[in-house]
Order: sequence, then C-alpha cells, then structure tokens
Amino acid sequence: MFELKTKEKIFYSKDGKPESVLLDYKVYREMLELIEDNECIKIIEKSENDRNLSENEFLNKVKMN
Repeated sequence: MFELKTKEKIFYSKDGKPESVLLDYKVYREMLELIEDNECIKIIEKSENDRNLSENEFLNKVKMN
C-alpha cells in the first residue's frame, strides 16, 4: 500500500470541528494523481467486460473523467 508522508495542518472552527486542511503542494499533487489513477483503473475494469468498445470510445471515456 502507498503511504503519503504529510505535514498537514488542520484548522478548526470555533466549535472545535475540523474545517480545512493545509497540505504541501507536492503531497496535494500526489493525492490528485492517485485519484486520477484510481478513476482510470475503474474505467479499464468496466471496459474489460465490454469487448465491443473501440479504442477511441475507451480514450474518450478516460478523457471525460
């Protein structure tokens, strides 16, 4: 499993609930890449079941996500 090493700062509202998080930009970019990769994996898994899907249709699905 992949582990991100972060030095995040959590900001709390007046009532003590977490409100926002400050991350290093590098960590933020890595998180976005992981999310995008995960979405591509989902598309690939769905496409494996549909053998009639053309390469262009597949690429269009990837671009839309």
